[in-house]
Amino acid sequence: MEKSLGQQTTIDYYDCDPEIINKAPTIKEILEKAANIMNLTIVNTTIHEFSPIGVSGVIVIKESHIAIHTWPEHKYVALDFFTCNHASDLKEGILWLKEQFKAKRIEEQSSNRGFLEKMKVKL
Repeated sequence: MEKSLGQQTTIDYYDCDPEIINKAPTIKEILEKAANIMNLTIVNTTIHEFSPIGVSGVIVIKESHIAIHTWPEHKYVALDFFTCNHASDLKEGILWLKEQFKAKRIEEQSSNRGFLEKMKVKL
């Protein structure tokens, strides 16, 4: 089995509460709490609220990053985790986020990134 540098986890949250996912301060508070639930170490948070609608942001974590993009008009949130710590367990936080966004459905995908064997120079 090839060793990878990190894991990419993407989650699509559907049928969310549009009021909740359209406010930058609310998104910031929710994401930072989720990071704490997942035992991720926050370095910096930047959340931007677009006019007239939508929020995008990133939390730089010691383990890599969390990125979010919301489409309140479609009741949809796209969330991305990249973690370099393979011991990170995101499940509890992902389900907690579902509750906070009041999402009726989620879809999750994960993949390993940065395969060390492929980085070796072949002569």
